Amino acid sequence: MALDLPGVVRDSLVITSAAIVPRACTTPNVVVRLGKHMQSEFMGEGYTTAAVRFQIDLNNCPAGMTSIAYRIDAATTVLDATQSVVALDGSSSATGVGVQLLDGSGTTSFPLGRAVNFEGYDPHAGGSYSIPLKARYYQTGSSVGVGPANTSMTFTMIYE
Repeated sequence: MALDLPGVVRDSLVITSAAIVPRACTTPNVVVRLGKHMQSEFMGEGYTTAAVRFQIDLNNCPAGMTSIAYRIDAATTVLDATQSVVALDGSSSATGVGVQLLDGSGTTSFPLGRAVNFEGYDPHAGGSYSIPLKARYYQTGSSVGVGPANTSMTFTMIYE
């Protein structure tokens, strides 16, 4: 406390660096490599390549949240919502195929654009978890044209 003028008291207020942190898990970007496939492998509309297993990691999830849900949305057009098939992106020159997203068992199409509750979260302990999924190419036309075949999807976490 310093006295500069009679009857005036001046104090300093120091605010140290602080952070406001969200109650959230960290989720790294995921790249899924579906591999190279010969044009001759594709036998007709609805044909699929072997599914490739991958996971989305939920790291350092804090305790204290009621629930965690997640949603995956196509960054391109959804070609077949029932089968969860999305169009290739603009960097792709392949034709007649899309990418299908499946649950971790590989037997059920993943519900694009809808929130799915993550059942493994422990609200008392928090922790790190993973969401197992699979993806594969899905033939959408009567013939397939060669070239790069890429797409993107957006993963969104929902916390309560």
